[in-house]
Amino acid sequence: MAEDRIATSDYWRRLLRLDEDGEEDALGKFRYPHRFLRPLFRVFFFFLCRFYFRLKVKGRENLPKKHPYIVAPNHCSAMDYPLVAFAMGPASRDLYVLATKFFYDFPLARFFMKIAANVQRIDIVDDFLPGLRVAAKILRKGKSIYINPEGTRSESGNLLPFRPGVGMLAAELNVPVVPVYIHGALEALPAGAPFPRPGNIEVNFGKPLLMDDYLPKLRSGNAYYVYREISEELKNRVQQLKNNY
Repeated sequence: MAEDRIATSDYWRRLLRLDEDGEEDALGKFRYPHRFLRPLFRVFFFFLCRFYFRLKVKGRENLPKKHPYIVAPNHCSAMDYPLVAFAMGPASRDLYVLATKFFYDFPLARFFMKIAANVQRIDIVDDFLPGLRVAAKILRKGKSIYINPEGTRSESGNLLPFRPGVGMLAAELNVPVVPVYIHGALEALPAGAPFPRPGNIEVNFGKPLLMDDYLPKLRSGNAYYVYREISEELKNRVQQLKNNY
């Protein structure tokens, strides 16, 4: 009986508190005082991307015309978010990022993250639900979310398993997910490297994964399996982008 209850979409919606009234000012917590330095950071990163990384962008036209949506890239480097945000152009102003506690809990890293991004801490080890609840509130407010489905950096460049949380958010809020592949970031700033190296980096946006085919399954089958199916399809699409290199 308990297993049947856990299988339902309603069970997971209650855990994410999706049917509760949203906070009136759910985005207020992201108005950090650090924000006044953000234009300076963007100018600095513009020159870094153009001349140091020689960044190329493909598939920007695949980004949905309107928010909200989920941006889901591979994860090999601490620079992944700013690279994707830069590649998105003006659309990144309505983008919010989930950062693991391994980065967020370092004071210096947290300081720079709050300058660069609308960032929220997420715990993928002890309790991932609070972070996903905040992500759900952001999406319900019409803003978009950047999330690394692998949960942690791949030190080899091979894709790690994609976690079902991204599928849960996408399905229960019926928002598209944009697969993204970042090429060259691992070589520019691998784990443990103190400074980025010059090189060629490319950010490739794939066509969004829509929820139309998954919503009927969500109501008639095991919801958790549907979330996993979405995450697996997302991984396949990122892998297809990777195969082009």
